[in-house]
Amino acid sequence: MLKRSPGGRRTSGRPRGSRARPRARVSRLPGSFRLIVALGSAALLGVAIAVGIGALNLSAQTTKEPRAAAPFARQPSVAPSSFAPATASSAPPAASFSPLASRSPTSAPSRSPVTSPAAQPPVRRTARPTATPSSPVLVPTPTAEYQTPRGANELAWSEAILRAFGAPLTTANIESMGYWMQNEAGSPPYGIVGANNPINVSQPGYGGTPIQNEGNGYFLYSYPTVNDGIGAIVAYLHRSNYVDIVAALKQGIGLSSSSLASEIAVYSGNHYSSVPDSWGASQGKPET
Repeated sequence: MLKRSPGGRRTSGRPRGSRARPRARVSRLPGSFRLIVALGSAALLGVAIAVGIGALNLSAQTTKEPRAAAPFARQPSVAPSSFAPATASSAPPAASFSPLASRSPTSAPSRSPVTSPAAQPPVRRTARPTATPSSPVLVPTPTAEYQTPRGANELAWSEAILRAFGAPLTTANIESMGYWMQNEAGSPPYGIVGANNPINVSQPGYGGTPIQNEGNGYFLYSYPTVNDGIGAIVAYLHRSNYVDIVAALKQGIGLSSSSLASEIAVYSGNHYSSVPDSWGASQGKPET
């Protein structure tokens, strides 16, 4: 018995239709036929899979090419001179050369031309002027006993003695040495002059021969050569009695100072105390 609600929708206990999709109908076939159909379908599926796999393998074999060798191996950078010419066996295929490889490895690298500096005119060198001595070096000639050097030979002896002392060849020095020789000059029996000993030193050695006993163990000597006589003079005047005389000669001031009177008197045995004395000055001015 249906129950109606006033003015409302119809309600009943019958369920409403489902909105779910209806199932496909399966034909009702015999079981053996269905088995045959299933096996056939499986067989066809296997054939299809096999055919697909074969097609894939065939496609891979036809499209896959063997890996081509690199056109050329990258070599470490070396100097152009160390390249060796390529041989036919080692050269890569011509088609694989890049434009950079088309240049022969043995070709000399391009270098910017080196410009040599412009030739300079030779520098003219002028020789430096050398100091010219005021006079040529004079070589003394030997003197005999009782012979005093004169003129140019006196000058040569004066310069040689001063050089041996390391004293300068000043006019004052040269005149003093010449006057000293003239102070000692004489002739028997008024004076005596040893050979190669123009100022009469008493210096043993140097091949000297005593020719006059001066007392107190002193002798005047004659010397065999000029060099022996000069060596004996230098050695004798380096004694402590003649320090101021040597100092004055090395200063180039000569022996005219009155401060040298005491040493000159010792040297002459108190016969004179100045250079020159009256006897020496009377023989003329020495050559300079």
